[in-house]
Amino acid sequence: MTSAIPSVSHPQSLRVLVVDDDDVLREALCELLIDRGFDVVGEARNGPEGVSLAIERRPDVVLIDFRMPGMDGLEATNRIKAQLPLIQSVVFTAYDDQTLNLEAADTGVYSLLVKGCSPDLLVEVVNRAAAHKRALQARAT
Repeated sequence: MTSAIPSVSHPQSLRVLVVDDDDVLREALCELLIDRGFDVVGEARNGPEGVSLAIERRPDVVLIDFRMPGMDGLEATNRIKAQLPLIQSVVFTAYDDQTLNLEAADTGVYSLLVKGCSPDLLVEVVNRAAAHKRALQARAT
């Protein structure tokens, strides 16, 4: 059986943190990313946990749910970027809403993905977000 997307060889493993309050979805996202060669450096059930883990583990990309109790993905992204501005955030949401797209852009979110998108699209966007982070790091040095 051949895969629709060729496997990508990463010169160094891309580090991803997954933040979602839905345990089943969070675990599925982690499995998908690990299967595609990413280094999942942690998983969190809510925004405050996500912020704490991002600061501690310094991933390239945070894949974060938009709607979570207590602190949504945009607020968590704001807090992460306040301390680690190069980390890229991909917000995962059930809502395809233009206002949310504008708010996400204002927050510095790399991309907003609608839940139910193809796994290949998710992987491509996380790869691009990590490449963007690395390009920003190269410019800063």
